[in-house]
Amino acid sequence: MKKNSKLQNIRSLFVGSAPSLRGRAGGEAVLSFFLLLSTLLFQSCLKDQEDIFDKSSSLRMQEVLDKTKAALTGNENGWSLDYYPNRNLTYGGIAYAIQFKGTEATVYSQEADHSETSLYKLTNDDGPVLSFDTYNSLMHAYSTPSAGEYEAKDGDFEFIIMDVQDDLITLKGKRSGVQMYMHRLNESAEKYIADIQSIEEKMHSGKYAFVIDGDSILTRRVNNVFVFTDPKTGESTDMPFITTTTGFEFKDTVNIMGKNVTGFNYSENGIWANPTDNTIALVALPQPLTEFLTTQYWSFKASATSEEAMKYFNLAKEGSASEGEIIRYMALGANDWGGQLDYSGAFGFTFVSGNYAGSLLINADILTDDIVTLYFAGKGEGDGVWYFNNAKYNNVVSLLCGPKGYTYTLTADDPKNPTWIKMEQMENPNIYFTLYKGLVSSPFDN
Repeated sequence: MKKNSKLQNIRSLFVGSAPSLRGRAGGEAVLSFFLLLSTLLFQSCLKDQEDIFDKSSSLRMQEVLDKTKAALTGNENGWSLDYYPNRNLTYGGIAYAIQFKGTEATVYSQEADHSETSLYKLTNDDGPVLSFDTYNSLMHAYSTPSAGEYEAKDGDFEFIIMDVQDDLITLKGKRSGVQMYMHRLNESAEKYIADIQSIEEKMHSGKYAFVIDGDSILTRRVNNVFVFTDPKTGESTDMPFITTTTGFEFKDTVNIMGKNVTGFNYSENGIWANPTDNTIALVALPQPLTEFLTTQYWSFKASATSEEAMKYFNLAKEGSASEGEIIRYMALGANDWGGQLDYSGAFGFTFVSGNYAGSLLINADILTDDIVTLYFAGKGEGDGVWYFNNAKYNNVVSLLCGPKGYTYTLTADDPKNPTWIKMEQMENPNIYFTLYKGLVSSPFDN
């Protein structure tokens, strides 16, 4: 049986001919009459347009570009950018701060500990456009393709200028079509991003709950998106948000069980209220490492895997090579990869080999906060079972689960917000590996 789920299950980041003119004899004369009439009408329309607009479109365009340039370069502190990569808002919002000087832009991001300077330009491209057209690793983080993401993450580096005010510039992603905003900064770009990072650190948790009229209801965070399921209706709501200097701000007002919510403001008491309705709040809940492992997704790296464990992974590598494929990703955890794969979100070993993807499901028996036993569930999604039967991927399952289950102890760099989790097998101390949060491409080269 052939593989059947080519990478179409990975979400993208993610006029006919004119009718010919035919007629009977005399049609040419009629046609000439209508052409003459349309020409006169067209000239009349032009005159009307001249009455409406006292400036040419090119002059009006240049005025918008000049006004934007003056605004961007006229503030030494720079401008914040509420950046939402991906037309489906999969990643939520990322806070940026940008200082403009001449033709240069110095970019800061909440996801980085440094700034980077590159060129930008204001141009006419079927409308006024702000373009960061020279490579900047921060500005292009979501728009640079790679071997594993040929469409990148559907991010923008060119923005259509929709409106320019003294303190606010409205943009639209040229690629994604997502509306975004720039705000004039009243503090340095560096301090603004540092404040954002501080709030994110204080409010970050692997587990959250909404407190609504005194009742606590669990919610899930995937990237910078809260996913809330109404316990009464079973309906799920995605709530993309961005971190600000005061807390979490939703991109759009959302309705949660009859309450309109715009976000949550940070406070030291750990109960973060909605600024417009304090009967709903957000709280962070403690989460054990075993929950981090099973509810998020974590990538393998050859350099962080023991020699004994690599023997099993190398057999899967050989299996993919026999199909003329290179393994692009291998991860353990929730198999939908935060919505990037159209899978169930069940726990499992999930991979991309060449242009194919698959998942082999695993049952996780949580024994304590940092001890878990893994059992093979005997089934998969996508092309998982095909690779298990035909490309030696059964060896990875043997490594992780064995015939009757293997038990692991877990350690991490930060129990509250781990970026890596090390798993050590109790049955064989020579089997251990460290998993890294999110997706890491080319696992055998890292």
